[in-house]
Order: sequence, then structure tokens, then C-alpha cells
Amino acid sequence: MENQLLNFVEKFFKNLGAKTNYEGNILTITNVPASFQKFYGKNEPYLFSTKIKHNPEVEFLEKGGYALKAISTFLENSGQTTLLKINFEIDPEEEIKKNINLKNSRLMKLVSKKKFDIFFRFTFHTSFQYLNEREKIINEIYVHDNKVINGDLKGYPVIEGSKSEIKIPDMKEAYFLSKEELKKLLENKTNEITIFLNKSLEKDTKRIENHFLSEEKELTDNLGKLKEKLKELELEGDVEKIKKQKKAIETIKEKLNPVEREKDKARSIMIERVKHGLNVNNKLFNTTLIYHPIFSYDTTIKNEDTKKIIELNFNPLTSTLEKLKCDVCSSETNEIYLCKNGHVSCKNCFVVCENCGKEYCKKCVITKCQKCSSHICNECKTKCFKCGRILCNSHTRVDKLTARVYCNDCLIRCERCGNMKIGEEFKMSKRTGAKICGECFRQEMQKKVLEGVFD
Repeated sequence: MENQLLNFVEKFFKNLGAKTNYEGNILTITNVPASFQKFYGKNEPYLFSTKIKHNPEVEFLEKGGYALKAISTFLENSGQTTLLKINFEIDPEEEIKKNINLKNSRLMKLVSKKKFDIFFRFTFHTSFQYLNEREKIINEIYVHDNKVINGDLKGYPVIEGSKSEIKIPDMKEAYFLSKEELKKLLENKTNEITIFLNKSLEKDTKRIENHFLSEEKELTDNLGKLKEKLKELELEGDVEKIKKQKKAIETIKEKLNPVEREKDKARSIMIERVKHGLNVNNKLFNTTLIYHPIFSYDTTIKNEDTKKIIELNFNPLTSTLEKLKCDVCSSETNEIYLCKNGHVSCKNCFVVCENCGKEYCKKCVITKCQKCSSHICNECKTKCFKCGRILCNSHTRVDKLTARVYCNDCLIRCERCGNMKIGEEFKMSKRTGAKICGECFRQEMQKKVLEGVFD
């Protein structure tokens, strides 16, 4: 309980923006806002302890004490919005250069752009009131991008924010999310108190039932005695005493009326149920809008073939460089490959033309040689004039006679000249019987004619 009181006070002053420090058993509070000092009626510094009672410089913390009452009243009457900025003192350009992973290009120029990231901190003051007890809890809930996150500003360089730097966003959705999260945070504590109250109520209900049983037995015994006494009085014939005795008997009979007794018992139990009720009061004590810079740059990257401007964002809160999206598959990547046509690609979508060695992405190089399956760019791919297949240079030849391109499978090597030629041009040699190209066949025929002329 002592630690709970100190934690409650410490959290309260931290949310006011005050500085807290422990020195042994004493919690020291400084840098307290003037509004609270005025409300409290005492200037800072404040020294609190749950151990030291009789030191005029130290305020002893106890339930129902002045300090806790003052804090509770202040919480009930306040509800404010605070603007804070995390002021990172780093060289963002150096951080980007350290974190960027350029595989086939170099960084040329960084052009800064102003950008901020925003999240909320909702501080709730919750009081649990039951029987003669009153417990207080402070919960801080952080919301970023409409998601509840774990948050703590401890250790960050925080300064007062400026409305001129950012546009204040709508916080309704974030507030509703924080309320739902608060319910979850309070669930265990609420269940714990509810179990305690149910056990206490069960005990008091049993006490009431035992009381009514005991009372009924006592009344029944008294009724029997009064009836015996009435018989004696009737024998004596004392009319006045008989009348009084009968009246006393009727009074007890009325008290023993089962319907009325059940009503009385139900009323007593209902009163106990009301006394054992749990009143949970949640109050939004403070809404803090926290923002910090995202170091954003239009960045020029370049290689031998091309250059491209990409946006790079460095988040100093997480010390991470935002991953880029691959222009081909849209997956996030921290390895940047620059295509000859200016596309950013990931490792899986990066392709090198196996014919010319130039670097592309799968968006630009979608062709494979139908002979050897090697990747080939548009500049290197060739189409066989005869069969229409797309091939790389190593699997095609140019017909010297027609200057047309054919694949090696559609060409035949001439046994006489050794050149690759289209099959339809080949003829049977009259002299050797071998298949030779059209040019060699014509030369053979010309030679034969000339030999006939001069013979």
C-alpha cells in the first residue's frame, strides 16, 4: 500500500511535467507548474514519504491525508491538453548515409522536407470506492496510427511543442481506443475487488440469515412461555392480566409472521448489497499530443546508366530508415537496386542481361532465350526469321546473303564453305553428292560450264 501511494503521487506529478527523484525513503518533486502550487497553497519543492512522520520538511503520505486529498480534488477539477515535442539532436543526413543500402548506385544529393509523426498519450485517473475504502490509480495509454502501443517518454529529450509546427489531428478515434484499453487495464483490479466484495457480502448475508434464525427461535421460545403463563392466568381468573398476556402473545405472533419476516430479511440483505457495491469513476486527467520529426529527404541516387529521385524517411524514435517498396513486386526492401530504366527493385526482382551484362529489373527484362533460358534485354533479344523463336545472340546467326537472322537450329553448315545457311537453299552437289549451299552450288555449276567451254 505504501508503494502504491508513492507511485500514485509520482505519476501524478510526472503528468504535470514536474521532475521527480528518490533520495532514500523521500520522493522529491521539483519544477511543479505554478497552477498546482497555487492550488496546493505551498511552493515547491515538495518532499513526500510513507516512512517519515515527524519531520516538518517532509509530508507524510497516508490515506485521507492532506496531500492525497488535494491531488484528488485537483484531478477532479482538471482536464487539460498538452503539446510536447521530442527534440532529437542528431545529424539525419549522416544517419541516412549509414543506414541506406545501395547495391549498384551511389547517393548524390539530399533535399530536406519537413515531416512529423504524431501520437497521443491519454492519462486517466481512476478511483475505486467501496465499503469504507477508496483506491486511486493513474493509467497512461499511448495511441499511434489508431493503434494502442507501449509508450514511455523517459529518457527522451522532450520540450514544449508549438502549434505552428503541426496540424492538430482529430483525436476522437484515438480517445475511444484509449477508453477501451482502459477497460482492459482495469479488468483485473475490478475483478479482484469484486471477488473481495462478493465474499464479504456472502459473509454478511449469512450473518443476517443467522440473526433472523436466532431471533425466530428466541421469539418462538418466548411465545411458548407466554402461552404457558396464559394458561396459569386463566386458572387464576385475573382478567386484566389475561388481557395483557394475550396482547403480548399477539405482538410476538406479528413478529413471527413469515411473510413480513422474509420482507425484513430481504430488506436487510438489499441494504448490505448496496453497501457492497463498487463505484468506479474514470476521469480523463490529461491528453498529451506528442510529435517528433521524421527526417524526410528527396534523395538522388545514380549509377552509370541512369539516376532516380527517391523519398527516404529516417525515424529517430526507432532509429530506422523506412524501407522502400520494390517497383516490381511492391514488397518492402532495405537493399536498393537501380534498374537501367530507373526502377527501384529488390534483390529478387533485380536482373542482369546475360548477353550484354547491363542491369535491369523484371519489369524491363521479361524475356528468356528459348534455347538456353538466359535473361535477355530488349536490345539483345533477336527473333528467328524462320521459326519465330526469341533467342540470345549466341544462338543466332546472320545469313550473309540476305542479312536475315536465323537461329542455329534453322541453319545448316555447308560442307564446302563451312558457313551456316538456311536449309531451303541447299542443293545436291553434282560432283560429290554432298548437300551444299546455294552459293557453292552456283560456283560449282559455273565452273562446270567454263570447263565445258574450254575443253
